[in-house]
Amino acid sequence: MTKKIPVTIFLLVITCLLQLFGFSHLVLFNVTVDAVTIFLAVVSVLFGQRIGMTFGFGAGLFIGSFTGHPGLEILVRTMEGFVAGYCSVPPDSHATSKQKSRKLYLAIVLAVFAGNIIFALGMNPLALPFGYRVFILGGVEALLSLFITFVLNRFFLRKILSE
Repeated sequence: MTKKIPVTIFLLVITCLLQLFGFSHLVLFNVTVDAVTIFLAVVSVLFGQRIGMTFGFGAGLFIGSFTGHPGLEILVRTMEGFVAGYCSVPPDSHATSKQKSRKLYLAIVLAVFAGNIIFALGMNPLALPFGYRVFILGGVEALLSLFITFVLNRFFLRKILSE
């Protein structure tokens, strides 16, 4: 596990940069796909809640230094890692890859909604109602994130989850 941490840190930096300078400009129904949330959910499922929270803190610090909201970003990303960590699969478990995939999909949904709740409470520049931001926009974001995770799982993550 300790050998995978430097590679995971490198992938986190790449994911944060892609989110900041690429995915944040792709808007569908007033929602952007959050690649960092997907990454944090994968890390939390694979490595556990503590590692997910640690990577969430790092991602929040990195993204927050660019967006100007470091405190809110740190809180949101740490909480996403924490919530997704409830779906972690211990390395010594006998879960099948299908069961691990289901846990990953649940972790994505939980992380998206947790992040949307905190963002809705902390920052609401368009003055949208809380329920609309959390349930409607969060639901659309969760569906988009699930679709992307499903595609990633089909082509890349299945091998990692089966180990």
